[in-house]
Amino acid sequence: MEQIKLTSNEAIVYIAFLNIGLGILFGAIPLVLGFIKKERSYGVFGFLGAIIGGAILGIFLSIPVAAIFTWLIVRKQKNQPTEVVVVNQNPIDVKVENAENR
Repeated sequence: MEQIKLTSNEAIVYIAFLNIGLGILFGAIPLVLGFIKKERSYGVFGFLGAIIGGAILGIFLSIPVAAIFTWLIVRKQKNQPTEVVVVNQNPIDVKVENAENR
């Protein structure tokens, strides 16, 4: 059986393609979740970031990038407007508290 011989440049290219494949795999998580939660920009940026990070440092960069963008997609927005409905014309004092600050 013949030995397989690779130059160092060929080995680097093969490893980069393997890491890009892993980046696509991990980047698919924020991409799909971004489309489901209607946060498409975070999903696309997470996908591209995981692919580029995978090509550069493999799973050491693609997993954290995918995790960060997944967290950005699923976190609750703190500055969402509150809907106020007026049911009568008598003025009253209202205090709105956030449940997280208690």
